[in-house]
Amino acid sequence: MGEYTQYIIIGVIFLVVVFVIAYIKASIDEKKGVDSAEKQKIQEIVKRAVPGWEEYTAAYGTRTEWSSARGGSAVETRYWYYAVAFKPGELYLIPLSFTGKDISSGEPIHLSAEDFGMAEAKPGMLSLYDKDRKELMALVVIASNTRVDKYHPVNIQQPEAAKAFGEFAQDFMQQVNGANGITDLKMAKYMAKMKK
Repeated sequence: MGEYTQYIIIGVIFLVVVFVIAYIKASIDEKKGVDSAEKQKIQEIVKRAVPGWEEYTAAYGTRTEWSSARGGSAVETRYWYYAVAFKPGELYLIPLSFTGKDISSGEPIHLSAEDFGMAEAKPGMLSLYDKDRKELMALVVIASNTRVDKYHPVNIQQPEAAKAFGEFAQDFMQQVNGANGITDLKMAKYMAKMKK
């Protein structure tokens, strides 16, 4: 066996060990997230901030924005975190901030279908546009959130809430687009780009 072959074997063993460790960590984080302190904190924040909270589904949501720096060589990524409460036609976003493992919340933002000019629902995401059809935000609510780094600060497993959000997003999109006379979303997005 040559020296080159030994390096390949050592490299493969190293990669297998790293994969196994990452898989075990992800599995542990997922189990912790089923009824984690962070998930309970989101529920408490919604209870405090949303009038008639019993009628809403509570979830953890995120928003990410990428923008190019001057010259287009670097990309800046910004993250926002929310306690989300939703029911047909209505949405509350409660901004979250993290200091270590402490979660604090800001003032709730109440939104309804009438506030938007266009909406687009995709699996786990609701993109919202203003009356001029400029994108305001894409809100993401997914089933599995695991603590990976400072940009992914929570262990929250929320499959039921994510499924309910998907249904809410489809309904919300139909309400917004119907109220604004949008029957062909692709065409509306194309026309909005042409205006720029």
